[in-house]
Amino acid sequence: MGKPATQVQHAETKLRQLILNMNIRPGERMTERHIEGMLGVSRTSVRTALLHLVNEGLVSQQGRGWIVSPIDLDEISQLCTYRKILELGAIGHCTPAIIRSDIAQGEQLLSAAASMTAYEECDQAGYDFHLWIATLSRNDFVIQGVENATLRLRRARWLADDHNRNEWDEHRAIVAALKEADLTKASRLTEDFLQRKRQKLLGVLQEKKKLLTEQGALFFPV
Repeated sequence: MGKPATQVQHAETKLRQLILNMNIRPGERMTERHIEGMLGVSRTSVRTALLHLVNEGLVSQQGRGWIVSPIDLDEISQLCTYRKILELGAIGHCTPAIIRSDIAQGEQLLSAAASMTAYEECDQAGYDFHLWIATLSRNDFVIQGVENATLRLRRARWLADDHNRNEWDEHRAIVAALKEADLTKASRLTEDFLQRKRQKLLGVLQEKKKLLTEQGALFFPV
């Protein structure tokens, strides 16, 4: 029973790397048979891995085949706004009791991130931090929404080389405001941070659009 899971993980990880590194370009078609031969895993494992990547917005099913999802700037903008609404809602609905219960976890995330340097580690740490904010809502749908939006923004962050150590200073300020139970300040800091992130992602991708298109990437809107 362990072997299929290992094959799925291998296929998922390898395909994600190939897509994020532009070895398989946005808009490029794929077949399960080709991937099966390329990665040396079973067809079932390939299909399961592709379905996982659909949830991350990296792959779409098209007829009987698959396609690497085009880079959709409108979708990226909407996902950023959607995540902002959810995170602000989470902060707005948390209570002093929730803050006392959860603040240590937020501080632990900040402490662990301080020593991280690799992009993958920092990206995962950022994901964990935003998910932590979502958990303050104690609402499964808010948590799932933030998780989904953050996963679907992964390629945009990767292509924009969105890795800035200074962002953790802003995260620390948000946690400090929450620890003081100053929800107004925490909301303002979170909104400012996420708004700047949205502007940066869209700005960098717009600047890179010509180069990425020349490399074969498909953008929406064209």
